[in-house]
Amino acid sequence: MKNQMKIKGIFFDLYGTLLVYGDMKQAWKDWLMAFHDSLLRFGLELPIKEFSGYCHGFFSKETPKAQEDGLTVFERRIQELSQNLGIELNKDEINRVAVSCLNSWHKYISLDKDTIPVLTSLRKDKKIALISNFDYPPHVHDLLSKYKLRDYFDIIIISGEIGLKKPKPDIFFKALKDTGLASREVIHIGDSLDDIKGAMAANITPILIQRKKHEKSEVLTDYQSVEKSFVPNQGYSILKEVKKISELTELLEMDF
Repeated sequence: MKNQMKIKGIFFDLYGTLLVYGDMKQAWKDWLMAFHDSLLRFGLELPIKEFSGYCHGFFSKETPKAQEDGLTVFERRIQELSQNLGIELNKDEINRVAVSCLNSWHKYISLDKDTIPVLTSLRKDKKIALISNFDYPPHVHDLLSKYKLRDYFDIIIISGEIGLKKPKPDIFFKALKDTGLASREVIHIGDSLDDIKGAMAANITPILIQRKKHEKSEVLTDYQSVEKSFVPNQGYSILKEVKKISELTELLEMDF
C-alpha cells in the first residue's frame, strides 16, 4: 500500500529558487568593482587586482562576532575587511558600501516568471514559508516589496535576522514552530546542498531545483569560492529534482 503524506506547507529558498541567477561571473565582477570603488573614496590605495585577493570567499569566512552596533552580518564583514586594510568606516558609510555592492550584484538576478503563479496556486490550501540564507536582511525585504511577494508568505525567515543558517536544522525547526506544522507535513524546495542537508536534518522532505547544470568553475553565492552544489551520488535522497518551479504544482498532486 502506498504511504500517503498530506502536504500542508511548502518552505521555499529564495535565491536560485524563486529568483533566477543570470550571468553570475559578471555579477561578481561588478560586485568587486563596486566594493573597490566605494573603498577608494575612503582612502583605499590598493589596485583592484590586489584588493580582489582580500575578497576571496568573502561570505564563506567565519561570521564576525556580533556586537551591539546595529550592523548586519554583511556590514560587519565589510567593517572587518576595511579595518584589515587600515580603513575605519562609520555606520552610515558601511551601509552605503553594502547597498552599492548588492545593487551591482543583483542586476544579474531576476524573479522567475512562474514564481507568482506558483505561489498563488499553492497558497490556496497550504502554508507558505520563505527560508533564506542572507547576511543583509534589508535587501531581502526590499526585494519582497519590489516584487510584491511579501503577502504570499505566512512567515519569512532570514538567517541574518535570527542568527540561524542553513544547513543547520534549527532554522527549519523555527519555520515548523512558526507555521504550526509537523515535518512530515512539509516539503522544502531549494537549489543548494545546504537546502537538502538542512531539510533532511529536520526530517523535512526536500525537492531540488536545478534549472541548468552549472560549470564547476561558476560561482553563484560567493566571490571566488567553491560553490556547494548538489551532487546526486553524495548519499542524499530527494523526493524529486525539478528543472523549473512550475513543475512543483504538478508534483504535489501526486500521492507520497
